[in-house]
Amino acid sequence: MRSVAVLREPGVGVVTRLWIPLALNWLMMAVEGPLLVGLLGRLPEPTANLAAFSVAFAIAMFVEAPVMMLLSAGAALTRDKLSYERLWRFATAMNLLLTGIIVFLALPGVFQVVNGKVWKLPAEVAQRVAGAIGLLIPWPAAIGYRRLWQGVLIRQGRSRLVAWGTVLRLVGVGVGAILALRLFPSWPGVWVAATALSTGVVTEMLAIRLWAAPYLKRLALPTVAPYAYPQILRFYFPLLLTSLLNVALTPLLTTLMARGQLPILSLAAYPAVTHTVFLFSCIGVAYQEVVIVLLGTRVERYLLPVARGIAVGTSGALLITAIPGIHEIWLGRVFALPREVLPLAHASLLIAAPMPAIVAYLAYAKGVFIWAHRTRLNLLAAIVELGSVFSLMSIGIWVLKLVGVYVAIGAVALARGISLLVFLPYARRLMRSQGRAL
Repeated sequence: MRSVAVLREPGVGVVTRLWIPLALNWLMMAVEGPLLVGLLGRLPEPTANLAAFSVAFAIAMFVEAPVMMLLSAGAALTRDKLSYERLWRFATAMNLLLTGIIVFLALPGVFQVVNGKVWKLPAEVAQRVAGAIGLLIPWPAAIGYRRLWQGVLIRQGRSRLVAWGTVLRLVGVGVGAILALRLFPSWPGVWVAATALSTGVVTEMLAIRLWAAPYLKRLALPTVAPYAYPQILRFYFPLLLTSLLNVALTPLLTTLMARGQLPILSLAAYPAVTHTVFLFSCIGVAYQEVVIVLLGTRVERYLLPVARGIAVGTSGALLITAIPGIHEIWLGRVFALPREVLPLAHASLLIAAPMPAIVAYLAYAKGVFIWAHRTRLNLLAAIVELGSVFSLMSIGIWVLKLVGVYVAIGAVALARGISLLVFLPYARRLMRSQGRAL
């Protein structure tokens, strides 16, 4: 009852006003993928285009991974004008490097070599992937700058602008798709989708830069020594590695699932389950930047109770989708899963029920680590999680001979639970060591 009473106190409003727009931002981003998949499914040659899109998008996500944590860096490090300028130069160096990498991969000869060693896609699909990568060249730099300036807006308490930026991104995706279809009607669907993605992220980046401009101008001159480049690198490098490990989780899961029981049915059920879990978990992910910004303020004592409320609400909502009758609508009609796949997906949702709650608590703990500039702990948490997933899946697949999708979802839930048991108490001890009571 005490937790319920705390959630009614005025300070909670300060926390939720910052968090809700960020949660909406993540929800809208979660919708983008299914929309594009739905578009590809309605264009000619859907199978080849969906396969090409999966590979091209995976490459773009892997190249983008090093700049994903610029959101947290922008929220944590832009305390004065000179620190921001140095962080901007640091981000620009990364953006140029990653743009060079994606340009290199888009070269047809280069992609042919990579494809021959990794995916071994048919020539027609490989050609579509290479073209899509070329159209995604603006992706990493646009994401990098956008996330940096989003961090600035969040630090200034302007999280609503971050949500509006995602609205414009979705508008840009729609406009990009329409223009590509009208101007290049002979293009394969995957090139239309890649154009839509690039148009969307560039639109959002420009809007966020415009909205951040007045706050960047008002940044004060440093009153203490600004962050030096070695400090920025020590802060950011563990976050960069953390992003790469997080991106590596999906290929690890799908590779091991293919070696378990009922591999085809498991791989067919997995996307619907993970999209559903992400839809509810992303609300908790958004809480990390709230913790970074509000620790050290008068409302910091409300951060953990709000995280608890998010945990209960998101896991409860996920459980609702698994209720008989509702799960048939959600999985059978929204995702249009074949009848033979439905039982596996339904059981997997039940296994995944604790995951949104765990993610919300982990977002709190990881926000504490970033706020305290102990980002190596974020990397350690990612290592623990990935190692635990591999160990648990190996036991489930090769020793217990279980169904692949059950092992995958269960391994991720257990691994994140292990990470939570280790790192949430450590986050609380870290706060107490700095003289703050939770």
